[in-house]
Amino acid sequence: MSRFLSAISNTKATCHARFEEARPYLSNALMWCVLHGLVALVYFGSALRLAVERLAPSLRPMLLVGSVAQALFLGLVAFVGTLPLAVLLGRRYRFVLPSLTAVGGVLLGLDALVLNALGFHINGLVLAVALQPRALAETGLSPTEMGLLAVAMVALLTVDTAAGIWFLKRGFGPRRVARAVVVLTALCTAERLVNASLVFAHGGAVQHAATTLPLQAPVRMNTLLSRITGRTPASGLRLGVSPEAGAPAATISPESVRFTRRPDIVIVLVESLRDDFFTPEVMPNMWRRAQSGTRFLRHHSAASSTDFSLFSMFFGLEAQRRDAVVGAGRAPLLFPALAHNGYQQAFLAASSVDWMGLKDTVFRDVKGGLRTDYEGRSHVRDAAMVRDAVAFVEATPKDTPLFLFVFFAGTHFDYDYPPRSEVFAPAWNGKGGLSTARVPPEHLKARAWNAAYEVDTKVEELLTRIESVRGTRPMILFTGDHGEEFREHGRVGHASDVTASQLHVPMIMFDEQLPVGQVDAVTGHIDVVSTLFDLLGDTHSPAMLGDGIPMTRPDPQRYLLTTVGWEARYALIGQELKVHFGAGLPGTVITDLSDRPLADGKERFAAEAPRILRRLKGTSDTKLPDSATASDMMP
Repeated sequence: MSRFLSAISNTKATCHARFEEARPYLSNALMWCVLHGLVALVYFGSALRLAVERLAPSLRPMLLVGSVAQALFLGLVAFVGTLPLAVLLGRRYRFVLPSLTAVGGVLLGLDALVLNALGFHINGLVLAVALQPRALAETGLSPTEMGLLAVAMVALLTVDTAAGIWFLKRGFGPRRVARAVVVLTALCTAERLVNASLVFAHGGAVQHAATTLPLQAPVRMNTLLSRITGRTPASGLRLGVSPEAGAPAATISPESVRFTRRPDIVIVLVESLRDDFFTPEVMPNMWRRAQSGTRFLRHHSAASSTDFSLFSMFFGLEAQRRDAVVGAGRAPLLFPALAHNGYQQAFLAASSVDWMGLKDTVFRDVKGGLRTDYEGRSHVRDAAMVRDAVAFVEATPKDTPLFLFVFFAGTHFDYDYPPRSEVFAPAWNGKGGLSTARVPPEHLKARAWNAAYEVDTKVEELLTRIESVRGTRPMILFTGDHGEEFREHGRVGHASDVTASQLHVPMIMFDEQLPVGQVDAVTGHIDVVSTLFDLLGDTHSPAMLGDGIPMTRPDPQRYLLTTVGWEARYALIGQELKVHFGAGLPGTVITDLSDRPLADGKERFAAEAPRILRRLKGTSDTKLPDSATASDMMP
């Protein structure tokens, strides 16, 4: 026992001695941490500006002042979090603290880049994406850019650490460290309390703006303030129900599916293809073909991210169900049903689906027929995929129906194409993905148009060859996995919002049972499975197949639920009304389908609210008569 007490005494003495060695540096260390916290205002300045612009002008100064307190909080956290090192390291604390604050500063910069690009902070998802196969290719960053970024980070770490070591030797900090820490703590606490009162008075937009900087814990006191003031908290228009409400679709056996028709089926999926790219100038071949097909004018992807979009397309379920459904070990019904009905299948993806686990989820049961390991630039991978698709078609006996899925990559960032498709100019040269912040959006869009022009050429080559080999036109479904923004809302890319730019995609189908023309009704990727089953003659109720309805019998009163996918941000899209809600939105935002605010949005929402709530709960009283068809919705 005496040895134990002696050991404790010696340890305390050692720790005290080391702390005394570090004490002369603590004042400067606090100041150095605070300065690094304030640097966050520079890194996140753009995001802060966008966030406060959503607020009333009278609120903006308070939120901007509050952001200074939030930056001081980051510095306080860095100091307090590293304070135990003073006890453990003694005078070596002077060298270790600057190294850690330098790393923290670099992480703040990276987090700001992610927030500006994607709309959310670095989290487990971002780290998981970074570790995925082909991560650099999928994000559009070249090895050169990554190398330059790494060099810049190392240089910044070196300079910052050296400056910190020098700074800690000088006497710039407050004389009384404990008092300064108490004052900073009180200031940061006051900022959170003021923020909570602003959230109570003005709603969720304040909360969103006040959590722009990292590590800002949301604080709400609505119940307490309601009791004190006798007022109800400002909440805006809220749906009051989870978008996940409603039971999952029933599971049916593939053996029970009976197709009375067995035409060849070709699904052409194009990366990042927004609806307004489908024009006679950008995609002349598919535009010409569309004159003898059926075009769905208001078609939307289920999500603005590929993995969630493909889940909905082939499971026939809303995208926000993905984690629960996949976690339960379920696989799509479509592929085994096709196999049971004699189809020979091939799945070719130049846009890699070895991404976020798609090979083990959506395509789990078809790995033998899946190829997604194409190499090279996007247009080179697309060309190789077309050759493989033609080879599959040529090898399939004519008396065996085929199902072919091809996923073109050329229109993914950085919008790759060969010289033959340099049609639109001036266009961004595709060099330096990080430099796109300085490229005019019209130049980015011109490059994307050229990429779409090239994909259109390859699609025509493939379809012409299929028709030649098989002697007849197959059933064709042509669409995009999601759309793409070109700074219409401040960003380039997708998977960040539920805007029309990211969700509205072309959908053209060719089949002898579909009327030629344009269908002016809301349809979505969740409708693909039920549409295929309907056209092929299966008699199962669409409700047994998933959440979709056949596009052959569109519902003009439906509301289609869409999402970002990996973030809780949603939109319900109706024939004339779009309801945005979820994380980061100031209550519920009502717009038209092009995301333009509606002057009478609240009134229109109030009129539609009962139908919307029934829709979210999985019930509806707005069914079309069985006799209604796509032709009834043609303008």
